[in-house]
Amino acid sequence: MRKMVALTSIKFPLLEQYRQTYNPANPQCRCHPHHATIIEPRNDCFHRSETLFISFAGGALLVGGFTLTEWKSTFTKFNLQADTLFLTDPAQSFYLQDSTYSWQGLKYYRSLIQKYSKLYKHVILIGASMGASMVCMCSDLATLSIAFNPILDPSLTSSVMYYRTLQRYPKTIILKQVQTNIDKIMNENQQSILHVHWSEKSPSDIIQLKLISNQNVIYFTDVDKCNKRKGVYFWLHDCNTHVLPQDLKRRGILTQILQHHLNALV
Repeated sequence: MRKMVALTSIKFPLLEQYRQTYNPANPQCRCHPHHATIIEPRNDCFHRSETLFISFAGGALLVGGFTLTEWKSTFTKFNLQADTLFLTDPAQSFYLQDSTYSWQGLKYYRSLIQKYSKLYKHVILIGASMGASMVCMCSDLATLSIAFNPILDPSLTSSVMYYRTLQRYPKTIILKQVQTNIDKIMNENQQSILHVHWSEKSPSDIIQLKLISNQNVIYFTDVDKCNKRKGVYFWLHDCNTHVLPQDLKRRGILTQILQHHLNALV
């Protein structure tokens, strides 16, 4: 179904009602719907935790997956009281298409992150592939952003799923916003942290990496080096596949890397 939505723009109610899934840490909270096309932040919810995880689902959707709560199992590994918001993009449009299909996704999601950042002490964004693209596009608004192999120029990929995005926007739309955010985080001395993890031996991902100027590249060797308290960091991993999180998970270090990133918030 997701492939049909991406290619035809036909809406499927089942996918639309799971655009957003909200899981409060406090089991007493009934202030929000569990899942819906849009879940509005509630100023009057007193059950909130200090931290909100926001997951942007990504590339798994393109290969027949039906992941509505991507990163959910990973979040359970951390001893952290946090609410979670899982986001999906049925149109496979890098979240540039919103729920009204009017191509206002970037404006909508940046506004959404801004609202949540006023309600929570910490807002943490995470995503891979297409989801990582929107993580980077909102990184200046969050406390901590973690991205794996973001796609910054869809025209450099071989997937036909992105042709509608390229028809609607110039191919530089994602890259420009990401570069703006990186420059802002690095030059305006704000407290936001952005970690971007790349597969060093994946040619299609390294092409995307080289689009960014002013890089702070670190060859990953030790999880203990992942405790960075502010700034932008590009991590190169000894990996030859686009699905970097799965590779790191198989090697038993994904959770450790994320935990060290989170430790910087303490």
